[in-house]
Amino acid sequence: MLNSRKGPEAGPLGAPGRRIARPRLRTKAIRALLPALVCVLAMAGCGATKPPKPVPGTVPPPVKASEPAPVAGAPLSGVPQPWAQLAGSLAREGLPPEKLRGFFGSPGLSYNPGPMETKLRELFPIFFRSDLTKAVQERLYQLGYDVAIDGRNGSGTRRAIAAYRNDHGGGAARVSQELADELDGKLKGGRVRSLADYSPPPARAPDRSSTHGQFTNAGAVAKLRGMYQADLPVFERMERAYHVPGKLVASLMWIETGYGSYFGKARAAASLASMAASADYGLIGPHVSDLARDEESREFLAATAAKRGAWARDELAALLRFAWENGHDPMEFPGSIYGAIGFGQFMPSNIARYAVDGDGDQRIDLFQKQDAVFSIGNFLREHGWSGDMSSEDKRRAVIRKYNNDGVYVNTVLYVMEHL
Repeated sequence: MLNSRKGPEAGPLGAPGRRIARPRLRTKAIRALLPALVCVLAMAGCGATKPPKPVPGTVPPPVKASEPAPVAGAPLSGVPQPWAQLAGSLAREGLPPEKLRGFFGSPGLSYNPGPMETKLRELFPIFFRSDLTKAVQERLYQLGYDVAIDGRNGSGTRRAIAAYRNDHGGGAARVSQELADELDGKLKGGRVRSLADYSPPPARAPDRSSTHGQFTNAGAVAKLRGMYQADLPVFERMERAYHVPGKLVASLMWIETGYGSYFGKARAAASLASMAASADYGLIGPHVSDLARDEESREFLAATAAKRGAWARDELAALLRFAWENGHDPMEFPGSIYGAIGFGQFMPSNIARYAVDGDGDQRIDLFQKQDAVFSIGNFLREHGWSGDMSSEDKRRAVIRKYNNDGVYVNTVLYVMEHL
């Protein structure tokens, strides 16, 4: 970046505005001094290297300066709404402005409120008014209902409310101030449990038998077995490199994408861009207006959208960097609603950490089977699959780093065993 800062203008050989007395010189003496004077002024010393003379008939190319990134908070010029502010944020993180203009000007890119709306509707009933939820839980416990007092409006809380409603003539089975007031009334004058006696309910023993049947039925496993055998040389090379079972990697690919038969309906980059733009509540607010019943709920939704939008912006930045560094068009990637891509459904932020070039073509393509197999193997090794893995608990702990759902882990282990 060229330095455009200039000092104050100065008169010849002196400070600004200062007049210097000069002796009168004869014309010949002045002519004799001119070469040295020109050298001093133009090159700050005759010993400096002179620039090469231009070739006759050619025009020297102009010096091209790097485009400065927008200042903090500024949108990126030339990018349409609602993307300009997001593009400016990505440019400030070092992504090339011209490539960003190309991406955000893609004909297939349009704002979709769906990803953020889905996430807000998922989180709102669980986390909004956690203080009110906790108060309802406390009152239900005092009235004799078994419920965890944790401020989370999950399935256990909803079951306890439904049980209370069933015992007291029905009504809306949801957390509300009206329910809290009603429970207060039930507490007065009756025998109640003391909150001092409360202790969190013991964790239920994990179910290690339930699986996702569409992946574990006999026909499904037989189908995967045939594909696995056809690609056995790739898995064996990965095993030698990372000491991770090929059957485990194949099982993950089977459960995540049907071994590459279904990569997702969404365009991953477009979904992440829409979710990142939705950090602006002015965009997403109209789509969840039924939840924003008062100022408090609106503030919760706006804060949650800002937090989730910042996460999506970081994932989008990672996806764009990966695409451009490996010669991909970011709009070509199919993926999940939240931006996971490839055979193994890697989130973009995991690509830079764990994705590898499995086929040796000097680029990473997670939709290419060898790259995907080696990348999943690398992920599992980096998350603890090494040494003696005979312990089922140890195997489960590593697979949970890929997906923390217990039934998912059961399914992976079942498919792996039956390959």
